Amino acid sequence: MTHIATPSPEELSQRRRSLRKQRRVRNLQNIWRVLAICGLAIGAFGLMRNPFWLLLRHPNQVIIDGNEMLTDASIRELLALEYPQRIFDIEPEALIERLSTQAPITHAQVNRQLFPPRVEVVVQERLPVAVTVPSRPSPTEGAPTPTSHPGLIDAAGQWMVQTEVVGLNHEFEAPKLLVRGFHQRYQRQWPALYQTLQTSSINIHEVDWRAPNNLILHTEIGEIHFGVYDPQQLPEQLALLPQLRSLTSAPKMPAVDYIDLANPQVPAVKLSELPLSTADSP
Repeated sequence: MTHIATPSPEELSQRRRSLRKQRRVRNLQNIWRVLAICGLAIGAFGLMRNPFWLLLRHPNQVIIDGNEMLTDASIRELLALEYPQRIFDIEPEALIERLSTQAPITHAQVNRQLFPPRVEVVVQERLPVAVTVPSRPSPTEGAPTPTSHPGLIDAAGQWMVQTEVVGLNHEFEAPKLLVRGFHQRYQRQWPALYQTLQTSSINIHEVDWRAPNNLILHTEIGEIHFGVYDPQQLPEQLALLPQLRSLTSAPKMPAVDYIDLANPQVPAVKLSELPLSTADSP
């Protein structure tokens, strides 16, 4: 027969004290849980109503990144944010649309950050590669066009009038390449032309497109006529330029007015006419 030990009164009293202690610990834990949840709820509600949750009066809390041509201040001005303003009231898509339509920006990303409260704007600018010179300046009449207003053009052929590119960074260097006679009809041809010009070992500082049947480049070796622009033939024409350097650099060579490469198989040279007094002298 199994004998069951009967606990002594002292053991029973100790067990009761242990159980009461465990119940007190559990009760305290439950109270702390309730207090923590209430504290978090009150804190979250307070943060939602606290000015800390606003952009306040600090435009510097709008962080701009990726810009080279436009200043931070000009981009903040284009965003037209009001202060104070809650983070949650800012609509990133509306800001992106505003930047894309009012500034030379091809891509923008707007992120809202809560801790600390700020707005991060990352932009990709439409950087110009050339300055366009108008062939018929008329700055006060009609809508701006490349033929009437000075402007800038990017590698994709997108043209923008200089007077509307506000907020230029004073450290940003304007392109050295000039383009005369640029027209909207040349927009599709420009990307291929510009890429081909970049491959030339001869420095090209001006493109004259005023005559549709004669593309003229002003280079370090002089004025070069290419005839009607042919994207298939232009690389062959440009490849001849280093070979023609001696025509304009040799001191004893006659002055050259321009070089005609309309037919790259038969290059032609137009010599400058000498003054009559020089030509008649013995």
